[in-house]
Amino acid sequence: MSFERIFRESKVILTEGALVERLKTEFNVKMDAFLNHAMLIYDDPKALELLYKQYISIGRKYNLPIMIMTPTRKVNFESTSKSKNLISDSCVFLTNIKDSYPDYSKNIMIGGLLGCKGDAYSGEKKFDINQAYDFHNKQTSNFKKEKIDFLFAGIMPEINEAIGMAKAMSETKIPYIISFMIRKDGCLIDGTTLSNAIKLIDEKVNPKPICYMANCIHPTNLNEALNNNKDKSKLIRFNGIQANASILSPEELNNCGVLQQDDFDNIIDEIILLHNRYNLKIVGGCCGTNDKFIENLSKKIISTVHVE
Repeated sequence: MSFERIFRESKVILTEGALVERLKTEFNVKMDAFLNHAMLIYDDPKALELLYKQYISIGRKYNLPIMIMTPTRKVNFESTSKSKNLISDSCVFLTNIKDSYPDYSKNIMIGGLLGCKGDAYSGEKKFDINQAYDFHNKQTSNFKKEKIDFLFAGIMPEINEAIGMAKAMSETKIPYIISFMIRKDGCLIDGTTLSNAIKLIDEKVNPKPICYMANCIHPTNLNEALNNNKDKSKLIRFNGIQANASILSPEELNNCGVLQQDDFDNIIDEIILLHNRYNLKIVGGCCGTNDKFIENLSKKIISTVHVE
């Protein structure tokens, strides 16, 4: 079944929970300065596989489709001196995991994960639109050769790079999602309102993203951000959250040396509220979440949302 069909027909789609923070805290893994956890497909594949399988097994348990993504947000042509095949090998790594669930594999969707060049928490302008396209086109061209279901641009803080990224992704003809870093005021980190960001990308890029999302934001903060967008007509295109377990702002999170966690039940209740109010059908976790969070989220969804 195609990603577009699953997205269109499903009431709820899971995504994975935290990977990087769990690898640091539970496995004491030291991250690569340039590639973050991408090199673990070679250096510690069992730890990475364990976390992916925890999330997939929860999706299977509750009969929910799930999106899993390559560990490649930091992988680009400037950072891959250690391995020129990281994108390809990451896709193969996830495909092998998917194939180990023959009874459920049709519900496992593999995504190619991309990220901004700079600091996702700063909103600093690194590119104009054309420069962003040229930079990210090298990544998307590599993903185009692989067996994946969708592309995903994670925690994009600045509109020019998001537009250039979307242009590069659109040319692959692979379904894709743009996910933003958003403040409580309803704006990307660079000050662009969420509604205007959606409007600009939809006007400038063809084919358009399947939908838009936010990463690394507490659902309470996202609810406030969506309420602060006066042009609600564009929010019909906003369909997902990977929730941060902390209520802190992006700037506070960026300078915080201690992992912050709100009560999981509170976060889950807020996600259900967002689902009901804004049709946020793609739900999962980011920093501070884990398999327990995804399990409890899935259980609550099954008990409160008619997913068939």
